[in-house]
Amino acid sequence: MMPLTRPTIVIGDSSRAMLALTETLVHDTFDVVASLMDGESLVLAAHRYQPALALLDFTPSFGDALAASRQLSQELPATKIVFFSTHDDAAYAAAAFEAGASGFLVKQRTPNLANLLTRILRGERIQHPTTLPTLARR
Repeated sequence: MMPLTRPTIVIGDSSRAMLALTETLVHDTFDVVASLMDGESLVLAAHRYQPALALLDFTPSFGDALAASRQLSQELPATKIVFFSTHDDAAYAAAAFEAGASGFLVKQRTPNLANLLTRILRGERIQHPTTLPTLARR
């Protein structure tokens, strides 16, 4: 009987503390193959490991996460891309989905990260919470 393998994930966040927390939140379900602090390094790691999932931060200090998402969705179409962000705004979610993401999750409002990521791997497109406020147009 062949051993069961767990899905692999690369995690990108601009905060070392958030990387450690995210690893803790997913370690029972996923094999974390890389944790990185910038988008360029995340793309390189994704090419190396070909993960099932790439979890990206959506902050300027992480780099151009939207460009990383576009690149990954074109070059590694089997890798599901999920944004894990503190930005609780529908405009950010829309930009993430336009850049090839399969999910947009708000960090402070996502109690069961591993469950949502598993659902995304099964083909669901998830925005959590489902209702996000939108910034007023200026």
